[in-house]
Amino acid sequence: MHPHSKALLVTLLGLTPSLPGCARDAAPQGAPPASHTPPDAASAPSTPTDPPKPLDCGWLRETDNCWQTMKREIHACLGPLPIGGMLARDGKTCTAPNAEVLFRPEAPKGSPWVLDVEVRVANKTCFRYHDTGPETGPSKPDAPRRHVLEGPTGAAISFTSGLPLTLVCPDGSTFAATPADLGLDGCIQERVWEGALPLGTGNFSPSSSLIWLSLDPRWGHVFECERPTD
Repeated sequence: MHPHSKALLVTLLGLTPSLPGCARDAAPQGAPPASHTPPDAASAPSTPTDPPKPLDCGWLRETDNCWQTMKREIHACLGPLPIGGMLARDGKTCTAPNAEVLFRPEAPKGSPWVLDVEVRVANKTCFRYHDTGPETGPSKPDAPRRHVLEGPTGAAISFTSGLPLTLVCPDGSTFAATPADLGLDGCIQERVWEGALPLGTGNFSPSSSLIWLSLDPRWGHVFECERPTD
């Protein structure tokens, strides 16, 4: 395996996505209802019908691929970042001025974790992100992890790590890659993969009073929520 390929695979598998433009109204503010649809049954991309296309440096460089398009919609909806607030004692809601961060069933309390979070600004859903938890470590380096990101219009993108790396756009088009596809020298030098795939990076360590999530390293943190101290 190309050394750059191996380094990038480790990076991918080690990861834990007030302005107008939000087209979908959210439910009233407050904790999510108990009857909420489980993550795997939530909105998901259409079932792919065509053979996968390459998920390579060329796709990552595109400015109009489905992930870059959704990311622009989300960023416009979020407005200034980070969203700062205080996490409720039940761990379900982080409240900030003009914004809410909702966790289902609650904010993770450590690693490993499964994350299901929705961010609302001005009572509109800007995005919902959920995953199936981290890979199980060196003993199962190819264990798949599924990430689903739903944007402000309700359209969803799914990304499955492991081998092969697979991304499904809202229209059902599918892109798959091997580590070699993403390990090209041009990709490495340009660092075009940063923020190019819907992988949520966050900190939910119990030793830290501040928890946060980032969908794109160039945005910084989407939210920063303080855990209760007593």
